[in-house]
Amino acid sequence: MHSKHNRTVSIKKEQLIDRIQTNREAHINEYEEAVKAYREEAQRQLKEASKKLKNGDLNISLKLVTPLNRADEYDKVIEMFNWEVNDIVELDQDEFNSYVHDDNDRARSAKILNSTYSNGR
Repeated sequence: MHSKHNRTVSIKKEQLIDRIQTNREAHINEYEEAVKAYREEAQRQLKEASKKLKNGDLNISLKLVTPLNRADEYDKVIEMFNWEVNDIVELDQDEFNSYVHDDNDRARSAKILNSTYSNGR
């Protein structure tokens, strides 16, 4: 078995750019859904906090997780590959996982944050 750092793959630049754009679109959809749910939750918490404040309760706080928009990161990667002069690019396994599968620390963090209010809020 190859070490994950030794394996490389050559892929068509346009296919790679298309995949990154697809990943970007999926991220934007998740982000927009999270923003909508965030606003609903913020309004609910603000309404509750306002009631408490009117009743003299000064122990109020909001517990919200702000959605994360990483679109600019996708745009920079897409721009980088648009500047690539070769039609075929070589990626190691980590790069392949990051660009094709959208599997990297920042993508996982965004998915976690953006899913805070989905599925059973």
